[in-house]
Amino acid sequence: MLIPGIISGVSGAMGLISGVKGIFDSQSAARKQRRLLNEGKAAEAAWYKRNYYGDYMNTSMARAALKRVKDTLLSRSKLNRGYSVVNGATPELELARNRQSAEVLENVATGLAQQDSATKSRIDSIHQQNMNALRSSQLNELKMDEQAGAQAASQGFSLLNNALMGVNWGSEK
Repeated sequence: MLIPGIISGVSGAMGLISGVKGIFDSQSAARKQRRLLNEGKAAEAAWYKRNYYGDYMNTSMARAALKRVKDTLLSRSKLNRGYSVVNGATPELELARNRQSAEVLENVATGLAQQDSATKSRIDSIHQQNMNALRSSQLNELKMDEQAGAQAASQGFSLLNNALMGVNWGSEK
């Protein structure tokens, strides 16, 4: 009768140790998950700020486009001044040509601003998708943690219950 009691006691102790170890392991894994999730959120926020609030007009593409327009307008202005000297153009004609050049520059700047707006919309959409993915991942991990915790507690209590049921209370010799 001594052996079944020892086995029941060992089984109960193992159930208790298993439950406690499961709790500590679960807490450790949860801390790691929270740290990784926080790192992911911080990286996403940094990416969003860097791309959404960046100076689009100061990008290499925008500067190159504006430089090409500026160079074209300067050469066109020189050419127009030369034609004016040779042909004797009126001041009104020069003003009209300058207005056309200004419109070209305005059109390029407007196009760049439209591209900036489209880029910001795309970045905002990507950011929302990334944040939704992070939230979904966090929700799934919380559900799994809840289920694992409940299962570990159930198994630990079941082992403890089995150990207690295996002891002959009051009939020990």
